[in-house]
Amino acid sequence: MDSFRWISVAISMILGLGVTRILSSAIVVFRSRRRAVIDWIPLAWAFSIFVLQLQFWWAVLELARVERPWSLFEFLTMIAIPLLLFVAAALVLPADELEAGERLGDAFEQDGRFGLLSLSGYAAMALFVDRTIFETGLASATTAFLGAELLLPLVFLARTGRGVRAISTVLYALIVLWSSWSLSPKVY
Repeated sequence: MDSFRWISVAISMILGLGVTRILSSAIVVFRSRRRAVIDWIPLAWAFSIFVLQLQFWWAVLELARVERPWSLFEFLTMIAIPLLLFVAAALVLPADELEAGERLGDAFEQDGRFGLLSLSGYAAMALFVDRTIFETGLASATTAFLGAELLLPLVFLARTGRGVRAISTVLYALIVLWSSWSLSPKVY
C-alpha cells in the first residue's frame, strides 16, 4: 500500500468518528427539543464543523497528487487536523439529552467554547500544512479564508455580548460554506 493510502485511511477513520459524533449529538439535541431550550448558535457552530469535516475528507484526495516521501512529522501534522475537528465535534454539542429546563446555550458555554478553541487550532494547523506541505503562498484565498476561520472563533470567545457572538457565528458559517465550495475541486 502506498503512503497516500496509509495517510488517507488514518485521516478517514478520525473524520468518520467526528462525523458520527456531530450527527449523534445533533440527534440528541433534536430529542431534547420538547423539554429544553434550544439555541441556534451552538447548532450553527456544529453545522460549520460538519461542513469542515466533509470538506477536509474531500480534500484528502489532493494528497494522492503529492508525489513525495512522507515523514513521520508530516504524517502527524496531517493527523492533527482531523483530530482537532474531532475534538470540536465532540465538544460543541452535548452527548446526552438535555434535562427539562436546561438550555443548550448553557451547555455550549460550559464545553462548546473549548470546541471553538479546537476550531481555531484546526485553522492554524491547516495554515501550517498549506504552507509547508502544499507550499501555498501567503497571499492566497486559502490563507485568507483559513485566517478568518482562525480568528472568528477567538472573537466569539473574547466577547460576551450576544450580538457580537451571533455576528461572528453567522460570518464563520458563511465563510466555511463559501470557502468549502469555492476552494474545493468539483471533480477528482
